[in-house]
Amino acid sequence: MTIVSISMLFPYITLALLIAGLFVVRSRILLAALLAAQIMVAFIQGIIDPAGICAVAAFWGICTLHWQNLSSKEWINCLRVLFIAGAAIAFASHMVPGFHNLRVYSGILISPTAIPFTMYLNFDKVIAAVVLVIASGVFLKQTTPFGVKSLRDTVVVSAFCISLLIPLAILSGYVNFDPKFPESFWLWAFNNLYFVCFAEEVIFRGIIQTHLMKIANRCNVPSFVPIFVSALLFAVALPGHRQGGTTFIAFVTLSGLFYGYAYHRTKRLESAILVHFIVNVCHFLLFSYPAAAVIVK
Repeated sequence: MTIVSISMLFPYITLALLIAGLFVVRSRILLAALLAAQIMVAFIQGIIDPAGICAVAAFWGICTLHWQNLSSKEWINCLRVLFIAGAAIAFASHMVPGFHNLRVYSGILISPTAIPFTMYLNFDKVIAAVVLVIASGVFLKQTTPFGVKSLRDTVVVSAFCISLLIPLAILSGYVNFDPKFPESFWLWAFNNLYFVCFAEEVIFRGIIQTHLMKIANRCNVPSFVPIFVSALLFAVALPGHRQGGTTFIAFVTLSGLFYGYAYHRTKRLESAILVHFIVNVCHFLLFSYPAAAVIVK
């Protein structure tokens, strides 16, 4: 287990504060300035090097050029978004050089019957999502308030997702019932909410599903199709999901349908993020995490 000090976590704490600011700050100029300051903090701490800074700058330039100069031809916009989404997935898959993510857990046992768990705080994955939010204005375009109705829908979708996924996971042998509250929970929850759920929902629901939904609406295609396509991409595009095998890919696809539906129903990305987080917390606290050891035998 890696010992993590406050000084080591400082760049990630400031990054989490920047993410929180994305939901309330309306000025893209201010957000861009805060993003630049965040990158400098990460550079000083050795989390990002000059190659990584150049990669983020290039990604920022590509995203800004696209959303500030949308083409009148939808197929051109589609190709651009596909390229941008692919680049974001490359950041999320740690394929872009120049980043040195902090490993906080290495081969620990969250559950005695589970496989060992290793956790990184992935700066590259999250910074790409932050760039997408600022450049696209996805939060600024949300006109429906996240009020009582959205919160109720979020809870209901979470309950349905858990009630379907958990029995299937137990029957498949992927997890065992294992209620617990380990000391690792708080750092895990911080990482999972800000650096896993936020980043993945921005990429796969906020960008990919949103764009696919626009195309579907123009072509009179049922809303289920873009929700399913984004869920499937969510399951197969990230190496961490593929490494879990076909069973895990099936579960991730199924869960992605619920995340996508929550976003579609509430028109708020916060709902998809919260459903994702609630499902993950239920898995962590009540069942073998990340998976039952028998799966790898």
